[in-house]
Amino acid sequence: MKKTILPIILMITGNFFAQDSIVNYLDHKENIVKKNNAFSVETIVKKDSVWQHTNYYNGGKIKKTGFFKSKKRIEPIGLSYSFSLKGDLIEVKSFDSNSELTGNYKSWFYNKKTNAEGMYSNGAKVGIWKYYHFNGVLATKQYYSKGKLMKNVFYDETGQKIDADLIAYKAASFNGGGIEKFWERIKDIHNRIRFQINGIIVLNFDVDIDGNIKNVQTTTNIPINLSDRLKSYFENIKGWSPAIKMNRRVPFNITYRLDFRVRFTE
Repeated sequence: MKKTILPIILMITGNFFAQDSIVNYLDHKENIVKKNNAFSVETIVKKDSVWQHTNYYNGGKIKKTGFFKSKKRIEPIGLSYSFSLKGDLIEVKSFDSNSELTGNYKSWFYNKKTNAEGMYSNGAKVGIWKYYHFNGVLATKQYYSKGKLMKNVFYDETGQKIDADLIAYKAASFNGGGIEKFWERIKDIHNRIRFQINGIIVLNFDVDIDGNIKNVQTTTNIPINLSDRLKSYFENIKGWSPAIKMNRRVPFNITYRLDFRVRFTE
């Protein structure tokens, strides 16, 4: 599926700098903000009777794209695609003419293995939904009838069927607390990395199923030396417990904004 979809996405989003585009700068909650405070950029382009909304990561790579009935980010219609910072497809979903989820749904982890798959009808889950462990093994199978959950079946990471209660979602934690504890942990990052800069760096990374920080990337052009130091600094932070979703340990992604106010020095 990925190989057939990607060329289409690249073709329909090729007008990022089109003169008739509406350009918005967005924060991490996708609220419109000033350019200097942006985590991502959104373009809105009229396509016949609908409007294509495309979000780009700070560095310019496509984050997600889909169609809406108006300039506002409401009433989606048709196919919607989401991508990782590396450019990999991570989610495909579809909306009907009433802006209800419909048809096939599928998502992928950053290791390109399937995360979840199932069907929607009139905005409700129908049939069999499958959720997979990060290693690709089936974790949870759910049976739906007319949007109502009828049955759960669970499997461990080796594929063995197990008895368990459904944990739909349990938030990740850092050293036993919320994400605020993590922000407290890195508040003195300026001193720890000992690299003085002037400006804002948008940082993106994953916390894997074992609580380790992986895939540290910056969406801002910075010296390689600084990029390497940031990667090493974050990868050596321990204390995360991953989120639990549908009875699976799942990785999660964090975008963080580092704000420095001094000059570059070596």
